[in-house]
Amino acid sequence: MSLQRWIVSWRRGRSVIRKALLGSFLTCMAGTLLNALLDGHFEVLGPAGLMRRLAVGYAGSAVVVVLAFPLLSGRARHRSPSADA
Repeated sequence: MSLQRWIVSWRRGRSVIRKALLGSFLTCMAGTLLNALLDGHFEVLGPAGLMRRLAVGYAGSAVVVVLAFPLLSGRARHRSPSADA
């Protein structure tokens, strides 16, 4: 895929970024809390430990949201033959 096509495809699907970032943050928060509780590391639930884990986890998920989600949502939708009936 050429760079120009990639940019056009990204622009078409960029409307999903805001919602996906919110969903990604909520998922990251839930995962961080659950991971700390299941491991028994209750000191991680303090502000410093929680913020460190959230920053690392959310940074990774935000990269995926910004780079991959617009490309995935910008593609043409395929309808099944049974949907036309």
